Amino acid sequence: MATATAQIAAEVATRTAREYLRVSKGKGRTARSITDQHSGNLASELEYGPWTGEPYKDTGSASKYATKARSDFDKLMDDLATGAFGKPGDVLVLWEISRLAREMGVGNRIIKLCEVGGYLIHVTSDERQPYDPRNYNDYDLLNRGILDAEKEARRLSARTQRGVNSAAGEGRPHGKIPFGYAREYEVMDGRPRCVRQYPGPGDGKLIAELFVRAAGVRDNRMGDESVALLYSNPVGDDALPEAVYAIAQEWAERGLVNASGKPFHDGNLREMLTRPAYAGLRKHKDTLIPVQWEGYEPIVSREVFSRVQRLFADPSRRTYLDTGVQHVLTTTLRCNPCDGPITVRCRKAGVPGYECAKKGCVRVDKAEVDRILIGDLTAVDPGTGEAKPKLGVILAYLSAPHRVARLRKRPAGGPEEQATRSELAGLRTELEELEAAPQPKTARARIQRTADMEELEQDIAVLENKLAKLTTPAPLADLLPADPEADLIAWWQAADVHRQRAVAALLLVPDALGQVRITPSQGWRDPVPDRLKWVTAA
Repeated sequence: MATATAQIAAEVATRTAREYLRVSKGKGRTARSITDQHSGNLASELEYGPWTGEPYKDTGSASKYATKARSDFDKLMDDLATGAFGKPGDVLVLWEISRLAREMGVGNRIIKLCEVGGYLIHVTSDERQPYDPRNYNDYDLLNRGILDAEKEARRLSARTQRGVNSAAGEGRPHGKIPFGYAREYEVMDGRPRCVRQYPGPGDGKLIAELFVRAAGVRDNRMGDESVALLYSNPVGDDALPEAVYAIAQEWAERGLVNASGKPFHDGNLREMLTRPAYAGLRKHKDTLIPVQWEGYEPIVSREVFSRVQRLFADPSRRTYLDTGVQHVLTTTLRCNPCDGPITVRCRKAGVPGYECAKKGCVRVDKAEVDRILIGDLTAVDPGTGEAKPKLGVILAYLSAPHRVARLRKRPAGGPEEQATRSELAGLRTELEELEAAPQPKTARARIQRTADMEELEQDIAVLENKLAKLTTPAPLADLLPADPEADLIAWWQAADVHRQRAVAALLLVPDALGQVRITPSQGWRDPVPDRLKWVTAA
């Protein structure tokens, strides 16, 4: 008996316990927050420890709505699955269960891995002995903790989204302050609130100059007296639109730099010229909000902004300004070495080629790639002189009428769609009844009523998203010719470049024809087909 007791004591003394430390944000309080968790865990060690072993550390949300990966979390998962975490009886130490996961599926998987590996889970904030997932009661308590964390994450997401949607509906600015603007804040309800967004004293004039020169107008307000006069064109009424590339070059010569302290390049300027924010307008979910918030002071008038957008959209414009919308494949082709985007550049006596826009890793003849992927639609028979177009990969695939008909087919409502609609209608009715009910008398009842409404709203949003996916038509439905038997070549030649680009982007993906990646040349004059790598889904 004494020997067994001594053996147990020795095992406890040498037992490894590794912490998983996580904070949601990485600015300012990151180190302190992780330190606070670690300090709490060490205090708990005096009663439930000892804790030894290298901790796992992460900065980022554990919510299902998070967009950034957690590297140490992935390592923890791998270690638990492979046994590298430690031996049976070792402990995973958490400050609270929500530090681990706020999604039931992920949390339950971790608990199961600990169960299989014989690992214990200690939650410092629970102030109790480590949980043993092999015990049915401990297993249930851990899962309940994850479920509560997920519910809270859903509620917080719904509340946040409601606030964002409300601000967007009023046309309020959101997110990072755009270059050229400044903001004024006031403390309301204990939090700083933006009450004014106005042109910055120096950078605002640069933005006004950019729009005036790109639009070829007299000044940044074009008769709109509600907009402050920030820049007047020296040329006056005889001004012509200037190429963005030329403006970027001239700004570089003047030593002008962006917020990062680097010279502006034409890509920066083109992106700024398409921002509705500079006309005092808010864009939300790719939709322009027509309302202008009273605290939003535009840098340029709507007429100046609209004039620039019309110039950008004009297909007859042949300046450097819109070379990015003249080519069908630049948004779809990728550089194989660096995964960068492909652009069109002219070198060697003006011959255009597809080139890596990120690092210049690859370059290939544009005409030959277009011939392979789109075709030579103006080819003629050398013997007879008659038109004899040659279809490339995209048009050859679409040349079969049955494929066009299938790609245009819209989903038919099935049992799952009907069930989703029925459930959605029930939840909406329940929410309407709750909203119409008399206001509860007690504070506790009012809080519970608000919580119930938020939960219903979140459930409704989930079902609406599900229904949208069930009823969304095939992406190519509105792009392809309405008649599958139509003249494919005539349809393609009549389509504008935006439609052609959309078709190419939807077909040249791993799940369809395959993604096309350009590889480096391995020798003198490698055949272009050998330079194209096709990546398909497994």
